[in-house]
Amino acid sequence: MRRKVKEPGIDRRSATQYNPAMADSAPFYRNMDRFFIRLKKGESMALSAVLQKHLRVSAEEAERLLRQGSVWDNERKVRLQDGHMAITGELLRVDRPKFSIREYELSREDIKFEDDHILIVYKRGGVPVQPTPYSDIDNLLHGVQQYYDEKGVRYRAAPVNRLDLPAQGLVFFAKNKKSEVAMHRQFQERKVRKRYLAATRAFAGVQPSYIIRSALEWQGSSKTALTYVRFCRESSGLYFFLVFPQSGRTHQIRRHFQEQVAPLLGDVRYGGAAPGNDLWLLCFSYSFRYPANGKRTTVRFIPETWREAMGFAV
Repeated sequence: MRRKVKEPGIDRRSATQYNPAMADSAPFYRNMDRFFIRLKKGESMALSAVLQKHLRVSAEEAERLLRQGSVWDNERKVRLQDGHMAITGELLRVDRPKFSIREYELSREDIKFEDDHILIVYKRGGVPVQPTPYSDIDNLLHGVQQYYDEKGVRYRAAPVNRLDLPAQGLVFFAKNKKSEVAMHRQFQERKVRKRYLAATRAFAGVQPSYIIRSALEWQGSSKTALTYVRFCRESSGLYFFLVFPQSGRTHQIRRHFQEQVAPLLGDVRYGGAAPGNDLWLLCFSYSFRYPANGKRTTVRFIPETWREAMGFAV
């Protein structure tokens, strides 16, 4: 049960105290502090001045919070970015990150497939696919939309698939409504063949293959998940596996490895790795029906860091 916000003034709490369920479902909630602000009845101030007064920050810091998307009208659930707008009785929410926000720019080298219908880009570990509560400029979607605007693509970017925040891999974006609908349908109907690479520390008793079926609980709901795993190779004390998820449950591969294989290398949540380590989970291949003509198409990409770690010549 959420506590009633005191008014007028400011209510400060850490995000995990504010909503433990959300903190569990999204690691970014542990990386910010949340503030609520409401002015006294009859009082009116510019938004930037409100932030400076109640958060005790400089004008530059207030502008930074606004520009990066950290300030919300909590009742309308919209971000506020005009520091000159007049604030009266609105309940403001500020999701202030505990680290500096850097605007994400899509590197041309991360574009792995592009034509008039779809764009497939490589997401690096730690980059959000979509906006977080504390920023709408540090994510893959922002970078792709900026790229669309620069190239004159007159379509609102939206990711067709998602990857965990610490995971690496390929993410689809459509360039028109027909392609977006077609790709969404293929993902929903499990017609897209996904392949992952995963790495663990070497361990005794590794099997040539695994068929892992179990019920995974997430936010009060339990659903069956199925994952096929094939041992690939050993290199420098690490085991590498090919992974074929047959369902799309939250953290499915990471949880199945923890339960029945071994924790993934660098997994902070399920493997006890120290924060700051890279998660060795890569979505490297998609096979799908091309939306314009229905032909089977495969797009693959394995970064050099993975090739080197696996002992392949680059």
